[in-house]
Amino acid sequence: MNNSQSIIKTVSNVVKLSVIAILCAFCILISNHYYQIKNYSVKLSKELNIIIFFDKNFKEDVSVNEAIEATGVVFLKEYVNAQEAYLKAVEKNPFLKDISISDAAKSIQAYAVVSPKSIPDEDFLSAMRTTLESIPGVDEIVFNMDVFKQYVEVENLLSFYRKIFFIFIIIIFVLFVFKCIFFIMESESSMKKLVINVFSYLLSSACGFLILWTVCVYVQHTLLLDDVAILSIIPFTASLGIVLD
Repeated sequence: MNNSQSIIKTVSNVVKLSVIAILCAFCILISNHYYQIKNYSVKLSKELNIIIFFDKNFKEDVSVNEAIEATGVVFLKEYVNAQEAYLKAVEKNPFLKDISISDAAKSIQAYAVVSPKSIPDEDFLSAMRTTLESIPGVDEIVFNMDVFKQYVEVENLLSFYRKIFFIFIIIIFVLFVFKCIFFIMESESSMKKLVINVFSYLLSSACGFLILWTVCVYVQHTLLLDDVAILSIIPFTASLGIVLD
Protein backbone atom coordinates (compact mmCIF):
# COMPACT_ATOMS: atom_id res chain seq x y z
CA MET A 1 0.00 0.00 0.00
CA ASN A 2 2.84 2.34 0.86
CA ASN A 3 4.52 1.53 -2.46
CA SER A 4 1.30 2.33 -4.32
CA GLN A 5 0.93 5.65 -2.50
CA SER A 6 4.56 6.49 -3.21
CA ILE A 7 4.13 5.75 -6.92
CA ILE A 8 0.91 7.77 -7.09
CA LYS A 9 2.59 10.70 -5.31
CA THR A 10 5.60 10.55 -7.66
CA VAL A 11 3.38 10.42 -10.75
CA SER A 12 1.30 13.28 -9.37
CA ASN A 13 4.40 15.43 -8.83
CA VAL A 14 5.73 14.64 -12.33
CA VAL A 15 2.36 15.57 -13.84
CA LYS A 16 2.24 18.85 -11.89
CA LEU A 17 5.78 19.80 -12.91
CA SER A 18 5.04 18.85 -16.53
CA VAL A 19 1.89 21.00 -16.49
CA ILE A 20 3.91 23.97 -15.19
CA ALA A 21 6.51 23.47 -17.94
CA ILE A 22 3.76 23.36 -20.58
CA LEU A 23 2.05 26.36 -18.99
CA CYS A 24 5.30 28.35 -19.11
CA ALA A 25 5.75 27.50 -22.81
CA PHE A 26 2.14 28.47 -23.46
CA CYS A 27 2.53 31.83 -21.66
CA ILE A 28 5.68 32.55 -23.67
CA LEU A 29 3.86 31.79 -26.93
CA ILE A 30 0.96 34.04 -25.93
CA SER A 31 3.38 36.82 -24.98
CA ASN A 32 5.26 36.30 -28.23
CA HIS A 33 1.99 36.72 -30.12
CA TYR A 34 1.43 39.97 -28.22
CA TYR A 35 4.86 41.22 -29.29
CA GLN A 36 4.11 40.26 -32.90
CA ILE A 37 0.93 42.33 -32.81
CA LYS A 38 2.82 45.18 -31.14
CA ASN A 39 5.47 45.14 -33.89
CA TYR A 40 2.72 45.17 -36.50
CA SER A 41 1.18 48.17 -34.72
CA VAL A 42 4.53 50.00 -34.87
CA LYS A 43 4.78 49.21 -38.58
CA LEU A 44 1.25 50.52 -39.20
CA SER A 45 1.95 53.67 -37.17
CA LYS A 46 4.66 54.60 -39.68
CA GLU A 47 2.07 54.42 -42.45
CA LEU A 48 -0.40 56.76 -40.74
CA ASN A 49 0.37 59.56 -43.14
CA ILE A 50 -2.13 62.29 -43.87
CA ILE A 51 -1.28 64.36 -46.95
CA ILE A 52 -2.52 67.93 -47.00
CA PHE A 53 -2.43 69.54 -50.45
CA PHE A 54 -2.17 73.31 -50.54
CA ASP A 55 -4.11 75.62 -52.84
CA LYS A 56 -1.90 76.45 -55.86
CA ASN A 57 -3.13 80.05 -55.76
CA PHE A 58 -2.25 80.47 -52.09
CA LYS A 59 1.28 81.82 -51.65
CA GLU A 60 1.71 81.74 -47.86
CA ASP A 61 2.60 78.07 -47.38
CA VAL A 62 4.60 78.80 -44.21
CA SER A 63 1.57 80.32 -42.51
CA VAL A 64 -0.49 77.28 -43.49
CA ASN A 65 2.10 74.98 -41.89
CA GLU A 66 2.01 77.04 -38.71
CA ALA A 67 -1.78 76.92 -38.69
CA ILE A 68 -1.73 73.13 -39.14
CA GLU A 69 0.63 72.66 -36.19
CA ALA A 70 -1.40 75.12 -34.10
CA THR A 71 -4.47 72.86 -34.33
CA GLY A 72 -2.76 70.43 -31.94
CA VAL A 73 -4.30 67.39 -33.64
CA VAL A 74 -1.41 66.40 -35.92
CA PHE A 75 2.39 66.40 -36.14
CA LEU A 76 3.99 68.01 -39.17
CA LYS A 77 6.39 65.37 -40.55
CA GLU A 78 7.35 66.90 -43.89
CA TYR A 79 6.64 69.93 -46.05
CA VAL A 80 7.23 69.78 -49.81
CA ASN A 81 6.93 72.97 -51.85
CA ALA A 82 5.70 73.02 -55.45
CA GLN A 83 9.19 72.91 -56.97
CA GLU A 84 10.25 69.93 -54.82
CA ALA A 85 6.95 68.18 -55.55
CA TYR A 86 7.58 68.60 -59.28
CA LEU A 87 11.11 67.22 -59.00
CA LYS A 88 9.79 64.20 -57.07
CA ALA A 89 7.15 63.64 -59.77
CA VAL A 90 9.84 63.77 -62.47
CA GLU A 91 11.98 61.33 -60.47
CA LYS A 92 9.12 58.84 -60.32
CA ASN A 93 8.11 59.47 -63.94
CA PRO A 94 11.27 60.12 -66.04
CA PHE A 95 9.24 60.64 -69.21
CA LEU A 96 8.14 64.02 -67.79
CA LYS A 97 11.66 65.30 -68.51
CA ASP A 98 10.94 65.00 -72.23
CA ILE A 99 7.76 67.04 -72.00
CA SER A 100 8.39 70.73 -72.42
CA ILE A 101 5.81 72.73 -70.52
CA SER A 102 6.30 76.32 -69.51
CA ASP A 103 6.22 76.75 -65.73
CA ALA A 104 5.39 73.07 -65.29
CA ALA A 105 6.26 73.23 -61.60
CA LYS A 106 3.39 75.65 -61.03
CA SER A 107 0.95 72.95 -62.05
CA ILE A 108 2.02 70.84 -59.06
CA GLN A 109 0.59 71.49 -55.61
CA ALA A 110 2.76 71.95 -52.55
CA TYR A 111 1.84 69.54 -49.76
CA ALA A 112 2.52 68.63 -46.17
CA VAL A 113 2.72 65.15 -44.65
CA VAL A 114 1.33 64.94 -41.11
CA SER A 115 0.53 62.19 -38.62
CA PRO A 116 -2.19 62.08 -35.92
CA LYS A 117 -1.41 62.87 -32.28
CA SER A 118 -4.19 60.61 -30.96
CA ILE A 119 -5.43 57.14 -31.87
CA PRO A 120 -7.10 57.88 -35.21
CA ASP A 121 -10.56 56.40 -34.86
CA GLU A 122 -13.41 57.56 -37.10
CA ASP A 123 -14.49 60.35 -34.72
CA PHE A 124 -10.93 61.70 -34.58
CA LEU A 125 -10.50 61.56 -38.36
CA SER A 126 -13.82 63.32 -38.94
CA ALA A 127 -13.00 66.10 -36.45
CA MET A 128 -9.45 66.37 -37.82
CA ARG A 129 -10.66 66.73 -41.41
CA THR A 130 -13.13 69.44 -40.40
CA THR A 131 -10.43 71.32 -38.46
CA LEU A 132 -7.80 71.14 -41.20
CA GLU A 133 -10.18 71.96 -44.05
CA SER A 134 -11.13 75.18 -42.26
CA ILE A 135 -7.53 76.46 -42.56
CA PRO A 136 -7.09 79.02 -45.38
CA GLY A 137 -4.81 77.64 -48.10
CA VAL A 138 -5.71 73.97 -47.55
CA ASP A 139 -7.12 72.47 -50.75
CA GLU A 140 -7.45 68.73 -50.12
CA ILE A 141 -6.77 66.12 -47.43
CA VAL A 142 -5.87 62.57 -48.46
CA PHE A 143 -5.22 59.46 -46.35
CA ASN A 144 -5.68 55.69 -46.57
CA MET A 145 -8.73 54.94 -44.44
CA ASP A 146 -8.08 51.18 -44.46
CA VAL A 147 -4.67 51.61 -42.82
CA PHE A 148 -6.16 53.81 -40.11
CA LYS A 149 -8.94 51.29 -39.43
CA GLN A 150 -6.40 48.45 -39.16
CA TYR A 151 -4.27 50.50 -36.77
CA VAL A 152 -7.25 51.26 -34.51
CA GLU A 153 -8.28 47.58 -34.45
CA VAL A 154 -4.73 46.48 -33.59
CA GLU A 155 -4.39 49.11 -30.86
CA ASN A 156 -7.74 48.10 -29.35
CA LEU A 157 -6.62 44.46 -29.36
CA LEU A 158 -3.33 45.37 -27.64
CA SER A 159 -5.23 47.40 -25.06
CA PHE A 160 -7.51 44.40 -24.39
CA TYR A 161 -4.50 42.11 -23.99
CA ARG A 162 -2.84 44.52 -21.55
CA LYS A 163 -5.98 44.72 -19.40
CA ILE A 164 -6.34 40.92 -19.32
CA PHE A 165 -2.65 40.48 -18.45
CA PHE A 166 -2.87 43.08 -15.67
CA ILE A 167 -6.01 41.59 -14.10
CA PHE A 168 -4.62 38.06 -14.32
CA ILE A 169 -1.29 39.06 -12.74
CA ILE A 170 -3.04 40.89 -9.87
CA ILE A 171 -5.24 37.87 -9.13
CA ILE A 172 -2.30 35.44 -9.16
CA PHE A 173 -0.22 37.78 -6.98
CA VAL A 174 -2.98 38.09 -4.35
CA LEU A 175 -3.54 34.33 -4.29
CA PHE A 176 0.23 33.74 -4.06
CA VAL A 177 0.50 36.07 -1.05
CA PHE A 178 -2.36 34.30 0.73
CA LYS A 179 -0.79 30.92 -0.05
CA CYS A 180 2.54 32.05 1.45
CA ILE A 181 0.79 33.39 4.56
CA PHE A 182 -1.02 30.06 4.92
CA PHE A 183 2.27 28.15 4.78
CA ILE A 184 3.96 30.50 7.26
CA MET A 185 1.13 30.06 9.75
CA GLU A 186 1.55 26.29 9.59
CA SER A 187 4.43 24.17 10.85
CA GLU A 188 8.09 24.51 9.94
CA SER A 189 7.79 21.43 7.71
CA SER A 190 5.17 23.24 5.64
CA MET A 191 7.54 26.17 5.20
CA LYS A 192 10.23 23.76 4.05
CA LYS A 193 7.73 22.24 1.62
CA LEU A 194 6.99 25.72 0.23
CA VAL A 195 10.69 26.35 -0.42
CA ILE A 196 11.04 22.98 -2.17
CA ASN A 197 7.93 23.67 -4.26
CA VAL A 198 9.18 27.13 -5.28
CA PHE A 199 12.50 25.68 -6.42
CA SER A 200 10.81 22.77 -8.22
CA TYR A 201 8.35 24.96 -10.07
CA LEU A 202 11.01 27.50 -11.03
CA LEU A 203 13.15 24.68 -12.43
CA SER A 204 10.15 23.21 -14.23
CA SER A 205 9.22 26.60 -15.76
CA ALA A 206 12.80 27.11 -16.91
CA CYS A 207 12.79 23.66 -18.50
CA GLY A 208 9.54 24.52 -20.29
CA PHE A 209 11.16 27.61 -21.75
CA LEU A 210 14.31 25.72 -22.79
CA ILE A 211 12.25 23.03 -24.54
CA LEU A 212 10.16 25.66 -26.34
CA TRP A 213 13.26 27.62 -27.33
CA THR A 214 14.88 24.45 -28.71
CA VAL A 215 11.78 23.64 -30.75
CA CYS A 216 11.61 27.23 -32.08
CA VAL A 217 15.26 27.05 -33.15
CA TYR A 218 14.62 23.72 -34.88
CA VAL A 219 11.55 24.96 -36.80
CA GLN A 220 13.16 28.40 -37.34
CA HIS A 221 10.41 30.29 -35.51
CA THR A 222 11.56 33.60 -34.03
CA LEU A 223 10.72 34.51 -30.44
CA LEU A 224 10.32 38.28 -30.17
CA LEU A 225 10.36 38.40 -26.35
CA ASP A 226 13.28 40.12 -24.68
CA ASP A 227 15.20 38.72 -21.70
CA VAL A 228 13.18 40.74 -19.19
CA ALA A 229 9.87 39.32 -20.45
CA ILE A 230 11.17 35.75 -20.36
CA LEU A 231 12.66 36.16 -16.87
CA SER A 232 9.28 37.52 -15.73
CA ILE A 233 7.23 34.70 -17.21
CA ILE A 234 9.28 31.91 -15.59
CA PRO A 235 8.66 33.01 -11.95
CA PHE A 236 5.08 33.96 -12.85
CA THR A 237 4.23 30.43 -13.98
CA ALA A 238 6.10 29.04 -10.97
CA SER A 239 3.94 31.15 -8.65
CA LEU A 240 0.86 29.94 -10.52
CA GLY A 241 1.89 26.37 -9.76
CA ILE A 242 2.27 27.17 -6.06
CA VAL A 243 -1.16 28.78 -5.97
CA LEU A 244 -2.81 25.79 -7.65
CA ASP A 245 -0.88 23.21 -5.59
